[in-house]
This record gives sequence, C-alpha cells and structure tokens, in this order.
Amino acid sequence: MQIERLSPYIRVAIDSILEATWRIDERVIWDYELLYLMEGQLLVTVEGESYTGSAGDYFFFKPGQRHTIEVIGGARVRQPHVHFDLTALPDSQEVGVSFKTLDQMSAKERGWLRKNELAAEPYDVPSHFRPGSPLPLEQTLLELIREFETKPPFYELRLKSLLLELLSLIMRERYWESKSGSGGQLELLAEIRSFIERNAHRSVHLAELADRFHISKFYLIHLFKDVFQRTPIQYHQQIRMEKAKAMIHYTHLPMQEIAEQLGYSTIHAFSRAFKSHEGCSPSGYRKTISG
Repeated sequence: MQIERLSPYIRVAIDSILEATWRIDERVIWDYELLYLMEGQLLVTVEGESYTGSAGDYFFFKPGQRHTIEVIGGARVRQPHVHFDLTALPDSQEVGVSFKTLDQMSAKERGWLRKNELAAEPYDVPSHFRPGSPLPLEQTLLELIREFETKPPFYELRLKSLLLELLSLIMRERYWESKSGSGGQLELLAEIRSFIERNAHRSVHLAELADRFHISKFYLIHLFKDVFQRTPIQYHQQIRMEKAKAMIHYTHLPMQEIAEQLGYSTIHAFSRAFKSHEGCSPSGYRKTISG
C-alpha cells in the first residue's frame, strides 16, 4: 500500500439501529467496511471464523471476504459503520453496497472487487478487535457520519481526512500493542502519555510519573521507550519544544513570556533547552522562520 497516494472514497456512512431479529446472510462486499458495535450483541462470521461481539467491539470487513452478521441477545443493536474505497477510483460512484455472494454476482460486479491492501503487515487490520483507547476512534467515526449525512461545505475533504484518521488510530494502536505485549500495558502507557501531554507547561520528573502511576522508574523507562522510541522525559521535552516552536512561529510573545508559559524557571534555562533540542537559540529560530 502506498500511503502517500491514499485518497479515500466514502460510499456509505450511517449510524444504524437494528431490531433483535435482524441479520445479513452470507455475502461478499466489493469495498471495505468498518463497523462499530456501540450497543447490543452481534454474532459475526468471517471466512468461517465466528466472533461474538459486545458493545465496544469493532468489525472490519475486507473486499472479497465471505461474512454473515446476526443480532443476538434479544436486544436492539446500534452499529455506526462506514463503507469505503481506500483510493477513489473511476467507478467508485457506480459501485454500491453488496448483499450478494460471489456466485450471485455478474462478471461486471466481480470486476468491482477492490484489491485488499490491508491484509499484510504493517497495515493489516483484523476482522474483530476492541481498542484499548476507544474514545478517539468512536468520536472520529461519529464525526465522519455527521459529515456524510449533513454535507456541509467542503465535506468531501473532511470525509477523506476523517477516514484516514480512523485508519491511523487503528494501525497505531495495533503497533503499540504489538510492542507493549498486552492491552493492560497499552492502556497504562496511553494514560502516561496523555498526562505528559497535558503537562507540557511545567517540568515533569521521572519520580513523579513512577509515583503517580505506581510503576518502577526502570520499568517505566523500558516500557515507554519500547513503544514510543524515547523515554518519558525525552517525550515530554519534545512536546514542550514543539509547543515552544509553535509559539515562536505563530505569536509575537517575547521569549521571557514563552519561557514562563512553558514552565521554565528562567529565560536562560529555556534557551539552553531549546538550543540543545533544535541546535539554535529561540531568537535565532524566530529570525530564521521570519525571513
């Protein structure tokens, strides 16, 4: 898959409410479908393998895969979902949503089957997964559906960006999970990373993180670096420097005030940290970008 060439086409995006007797018999779809089980239970079978889904689970159907979907548990189901092509093709607007088996398709319809580019590392997405950090994925999918339904100005651009954000969230979490070795560790690391990002305005020390999250300093460094390729303090420093660069670039604040807003004790401490990270002083950086 060539990431730089991706330009998704969103075919259908809808927040469906299904009755307790609803089901889809075996079918093969031409495109991709991401389905979020927000309420209720589903029994989903993909290529002969069955999954029992509960609220919070996701299902991902790929082109050409045989699958069935059935509501179970006796209660209604809410399932926001989106059908899409990874890249807009000349026939994207002509192709609909399939409810047919491969045998039932015409030769023309078989020609609509997209190449499955999300089946191999590092871009593979499983048929069934449950995210460790569910809120960003849910919010992005629901925002995509709102854009599709309301169609505000330039919604086409927004749809593409939201679909790419969905895929990046899924793939990034799978990557981190493969590095951390367990969902529990991934959730802990996500909390630590979020805490670091929320505290870019002040100094953060390793001992503080270890105490707050009840983990040894040695294990914290090892775990964090294994997933994020830098130590917690290096990550914090990077966040502070990115904020510093943005403030230097997009505001006219004096360096003293920027240093204070980022929690540095003196302008000299801020200048030393900035030069160590960027290779030039804050004032030198402002001169470079201004002209």
